[in-house]
Amino acid sequence: MSSRSWLLFLVPVFIWSTTFYAITLQLGSVTTPAYAVALRFAFAAALLFGWLWVRREPMLPAAHTHPWIIASGLTSYGISYVLTYVAEQSVPSGLVAIAYTLMVFLTPALTLVAYGTPLTRRTWLGGSLGIAGVVLCFLPDLLGSVTPTAAFLWGMSAMAIAAFTSSVGAVCSMQLNKMQVPVTTYTAWAMAYGAVATALYGLGTGQPLQFDERLSFWLAFGYLSIAGTIIAFLCYLTLLKHEGTARAMYVSVLSPVGAVLVSVLLEGLRPQALTWAGILISLAGAWITLVSKRT
Repeated sequence: MSSRSWLLFLVPVFIWSTTFYAITLQLGSVTTPAYAVALRFAFAAALLFGWLWVRREPMLPAAHTHPWIIASGLTSYGISYVLTYVAEQSVPSGLVAIAYTLMVFLTPALTLVAYGTPLTRRTWLGGSLGIAGVVLCFLPDLLGSVTPTAAFLWGMSAMAIAAFTSSVGAVCSMQLNKMQVPVTTYTAWAMAYGAVATALYGLGTGQPLQFDERLSFWLAFGYLSIAGTIIAFLCYLTLLKHEGTARAMYVSVLSPVGAVLVSVLLEGLRPQALTWAGILISLAGAWITLVSKRT
């Protein structure tokens, strides 16, 4: 990859590695996760529209592209996030991270079906090593915490659907790139649609709308909105546009690995041997996927 593509890859990996910790600052809030996510995407969309207005860039996409933008918003910033929060009520966070790594296979597979984009052996090998590495990273914590109850099975089903809908959102973004819609323009609209969808979910499920008064909540909110949403997603979608799905999807593999390292630094986590082995295997898979000439 070019130096620019490496930057586009490393920025979301670093940011999304730290958002796992930032989200912990919002736990136990009177603002329910649905409304927290809705506020996050609404604020990010407003900032992006302001950016487009200041720079006098296109704000209104062509009418024929709007269905794809709506689909991108509902899948990437609506359904997948709601299902993730639903799943985390009954599924350990390590399994949530593992489920999302499935995007490294789901998205290229959907791209193959939708556009006939070929997949190389290095893509499958690198993806397999990545998922195996993430499994090993979280295996020590999962061995004693997984109970196959009905709630657990529903949570895992929700996570599988969340990973699939996120992959569908990525394919929608690729279609918008083919239509030559500017990345910032369609991202602003998609996040706005995602915010509306998530807020409607909160209203539909009878969740009370309350605002947290803690400073830590709003500091985390600002970081998640600006860095975790605007900067990270714009880099990720631009990488997807220039490098394709195989390399862009590896962000979903290395972000959980990075979250483990952040936890070591900030939360005093003491990794076991399996954790370190998982990190090394994930990095090996990343090297195979990212340095290859074709993916």
